Amino acid sequence: MKSILKPLAVCLSMAITTSSIGQQGLFHRAENGVEIALISVKRTSDYTEIQLQTLAASRGGVCWYKSGPDSPYLIADERRLRFIGGDNITSCPERRLYSEREIMVLRFEPMPQSVREFSLVEGEGGEDQMRGHRKPNETFWNFLYVKLN
Repeated sequence: MKSILKPLAVCLSMAITTSSIGQQGLFHRAENGVEIALISVKRTSDYTEIQLQTLAASRGGVCWYKSGPDSPYLIADERRLRFIGGDNITSCPERRLYSEREIMVLRFEPMPQSVREFSLVEGEGGEDQMRGHRKPNETFWNFLYVKLN
């Protein structure tokens, strides 16, 4: 019986380790003092998963555009990786309020494992904001120059 349990424990340990390959926990605050942080990146062959956590309750409603010029994307290796969906999010124009410490999950096209830095940009408005063309009363959720292991 002992000889079966040890290999089983090793297999379980390897399965747990293997399932977490490609996932990195981190803490990267959004630009412009927005009370949200990017806390995790998971890379698989099918998608890149980004977890965002609210640092304070949202005052206005939050939504994400699934397509079009306001749809978020990742910039990695000079490529735009498009948004493909998520969990615990609302599609625009419907908006949702979030409590402090709530998690939103966004999924994008797969990011190569070789990428060590990326930016999450909230559509063309977010890109314009990066260039210093910020319009009054508009704040986009941009996470610039996020470093990965």
